[in-house]
Amino acid sequence: MDDIELNNCIKSYKKTKDNVYYEKIYRYFFQKIYRFVLLNISDNQAAEDITVDVFYKVYRYIIKVHLNSASFKPWIYKIARNLIIDYYRKEAKHKKNQSLEQYLEDKQSDGSEDVEKTDIFLIENNSAENRLDESVESEFTNQDLLKGLGSLPDIQKQVIILRFVEGLDYKSIGLIINKNELAVRAIKFRAISRLKELLNK
Repeated sequence: MDDIELNNCIKSYKKTKDNVYYEKIYRYFFQKIYRFVLLNISDNQAAEDITVDVFYKVYRYIIKVHLNSASFKPWIYKIARNLIIDYYRKEAKHKKNQSLEQYLEDKQSDGSEDVEKTDIFLIENNSAENRLDESVESEFTNQDLLKGLGSLPDIQKQVIILRFVEGLDYKSIGLIINKNELAVRAIKFRAISRLKELLNK
């Protein structure tokens, strides 16, 4: 489904409420959203449940929200991400593990100096960032690299998945994780550097 067809499906569904258009959107995005959720929580049944919840929310709110093909993609991934955070929050009540939400809050309150240095480095060394991107794109089918995702902090893992698995641009990823594009690039840069370290061990 290209952007024109997605726009037509959104407009037609809002206008007619004919489920044929919703089903096209559902069929196109279901595997993508399921994959994103599963890579984040590594539990097949929970990933299926969360994915169903995502599409229930899409079904409920798609008519109420002003959307086009450009805004729909960040919107649906943001719904998925919020449900993943809810999942970790519920799990944290039963286990003493740190939830994704707690991790994200902690990361915002510390390490700001390191983030700033990395941001400056990225601006001044765009070619270094591009070389890292190319190496990840060429190696991402490597099973070791996929295993390495599990050792990344959740925010880094999500950025890597959204960028290299789902193919979203920095602006869209920023809308999903509530960061500006430069911050997304910095998170991605640190994640790739960490993955390369793991692969070299």
